[in-house]
Amino acid sequence: MFTCRIIDQQDHDYDNHILTHPYGHLFQSYPWGELKKTFGWQPLRLIVYEKVRVVAAVTLLNHQLYNDYSLLYAPRGPVMYFDDDRLLEFLFGKISALAQSVNAVFLKIDPALPRLASRAHQKLLQLGFKQVDKVHPQKSLQLTQVYRIHLPYQNRSHITLIKNVGKANRLSVEWSSSMDRLKIFYALLLEYSELTEIKVRTFSYYQRMWDLLQEYGVYLFLVKQKNYVIGTSLLITFGSTCYSLYTVYRQRHLGLYPESFLHLAIMEWAAKAGYKNYEIIDTLLTTKQTSLDTRLFSFPVEPYTYLGEFDLIYRPWQYRLWNVLYPIYNWSVKA
Repeated sequence: MFTCRIIDQQDHDYDNHILTHPYGHLFQSYPWGELKKTFGWQPLRLIVYEKVRVVAAVTLLNHQLYNDYSLLYAPRGPVMYFDDDRLLEFLFGKISALAQSVNAVFLKIDPALPRLASRAHQKLLQLGFKQVDKVHPQKSLQLTQVYRIHLPYQNRSHITLIKNVGKANRLSVEWSSSMDRLKIFYALLLEYSELTEIKVRTFSYYQRMWDLLQEYGVYLFLVKQKNYVIGTSLLITFGSTCYSLYTVYRQRHLGLYPESFLHLAIMEWAAKAGYKNYEIIDTLLTTKQTSLDTRLFSFPVEPYTYLGEFDLIYRPWQYRLWNVLYPIYNWSVKA
C-alpha cells in the first residue's frame, strides 16, 4: 500500500532519501529546486511511502510555456528503483493528476540511471514514455554525457605524468569555501564566453546557488601559474559525490594543461575527505575542441552516459508545437 505526500518546505524524509539513494542526485535536492524557483521554475515535490518507508521522491519543475500551458520536468529524477511496476504506476498516476492541475503539456524525466539500465528503459516505454532524440542527446535539456570517476583515482602512471607536467609548468591549486572568490570564477567565465560565444547566466545566479547549497558544501578551486589564476572549478558536494558544475580556463594557457592538474587536485582532495565519486557536469566546456591537438579534458576515461530524457505526453498537439519552439526556448534559457 503506497501513500503520497506533497511537500512545500524542506523535509527530513525527502532530503535523506535523495542524499542516500543510489540514484539520488544534486539536481533533485530541495535547495536545487529553490534555486530554479528564483529563476522562473516552480518546484513541486512528491514523496511516496510504502507503509512508513520512503520508496520514491521527485522534484518536478513546473515551467510556463505559452498561453496557459506548462511543462513538468524532473532533472535526474525521479529518485527510486524502477523494478516495481505497482510503484511506477502509482507515482506516475499521482504526477499525471498533478500535471492536469497545472495544465502541463508533458512530463519530462531524466533519471540518474546509467544507459545500460535496459529494464528501466523498457518499463518507461511500456508506461507510454517516449525517449527524447537518442541520436542527438545534445538537444536534451540536461546533458546525457558527463565524466563520472570513482574515487580514489588510481591510474598511477597518469597521476605521475600530470604532477610532473604541473611541476614543470609551475602550477599550483588552492581552494576556498568563501563566496568572496566567486568573482574570480565569474570573471574567467565571462572571458571564456566572449571568446567562444557560449552564453552564461548573470552573477546573481551563482550567488544564489552558493547561498542555497552551502549547507552541503560549495567550494571554488583555483589553478595558478605562480600567483596568476589561469583556471577555476565550482564544486558542490552532495552525499557521496562531488559535482564540478562549471570549470573554465584562460584559453591562452591551455598548453600548460591546467585542466588535468586542477581535476587531479580536486579528486585527491575529495578522496581524502571520503567522497566516492567525482562528476564533471559541464561536458560542453570540458570537451570543446579549441585546436586539432588541444582538448580541455585529458583524463583517459570514457564519458559516463545517463539513461537519457523521456517524455510522457498529455497534450499531443501542443507537444508538437513545443518541439517546433524548443530551439528558441533553449537559446533563451541559456541566455
